[in-house]
Amino acid sequence: MANPKDILVTTTSSVEGLTVKQYLKPVSAHIVAGTNLFSDFFASLSDVFGGRSQTYQKQLSSLYNEAIERLRIAAYEIGANCIVGLHVDMDEISGKGKSMFMLTAIGTAVIIDEPMSKKIIVDFNEKFENVGLDRINNLQKKREIIKKANSESLTLEDEVWDFLIANQVSDVYDFILKKLRICITSSGIDNPLENYFKRTIGFIDALPEEEKIKLLYDSILNEENEKLARKLCGIVKELQLLDFNFITVILKTNIFQKQKLGLRLLTSDKPFYSKQDVKEITQLIAFIKTNFPERGIRSMKKQILSSKEKEIWTCECKATNEIGSRCESCNQDIFGFQPNDIKPVDVILELEEKISLITAFVK
Repeated sequence: MANPKDILVTTTSSVEGLTVKQYLKPVSAHIVAGTNLFSDFFASLSDVFGGRSQTYQKQLSSLYNEAIERLRIAAYEIGANCIVGLHVDMDEISGKGKSMFMLTAIGTAVIIDEPMSKKIIVDFNEKFENVGLDRINNLQKKREIIKKANSESLTLEDEVWDFLIANQVSDVYDFILKKLRICITSSGIDNPLENYFKRTIGFIDALPEEEKIKLLYDSILNEENEKLARKLCGIVKELQLLDFNFITVILKTNIFQKQKLGLRLLTSDKPFYSKQDVKEITQLIAFIKTNFPERGIRSMKKQILSSKEKEIWTCECKATNEIGSRCESCNQDIFGFQPNDIKPVDVILELEEKISLITAFVK
């Protein structure tokens, strides 16, 4: 099984045409999500039709999908390729003006006959003989939003953010990134930016795994605004989207600032690790050890009133400095790193510790 998303999840105890080779153990996912009292109140007024609230329905669907993904990851970690007997319980608890959704999902992780399991993969782009009005309205709204984003007239209000997240509208990613770049440039960092940044993380997190990884790493590789590139690295870390293949590409560029971002990305994590990850981490450690040489130039200089010479180094900014000290002009060290940069030696230590932890569990 190459990907947790390929794991079949079914509510039945067996699947017709598939042979269960081994029952492993129960797996579970527990999710608690808070909802704001005022958003609940307005939902009750603005989007209730026929006794149903679209806001609640989308929230419940989102929690359900997240639980399924967590179950898949839990099953993947123990070598399963199917979950049978899925059961989901959901409750709402209210108190002190606040409410929370509580969801518990449980199923049994099993191993089924792999060749047969591949026959049941569903094409979600398949066209059907009938289509519901909700689906048509969603598609129409999606097209309108994309059109406004392309003309840069889209206003990212809460309702729009909610729609983008619920419907995984990746087509507006470039528009959102451009707005984030403007926020960083105009405000320096963090005041009006903070809420927008949180929304951006939620939008990216809702996208399919492979898509959000590709979008983020491509952006980091090509982004010219260093502050934004670092913010994107922070999203990778927060969402546990460590990807060694993409990081290797970034590290092998001939642009030093991008290579430093590659080091920063290596301090991120992924939801699960395997033997193959240990091999790739080992290769990356070897690469880092040989590809971050001193960028300053060492030389000898005669001391005043003495025949002795002392060693100095010349920075890329042309300033000369004593060995062991930072550049007096630009504050970088002889390897070209600023004080707030993540250093190769620190990354190597962290990766070696990671290998030790992984090998303690992986066969």
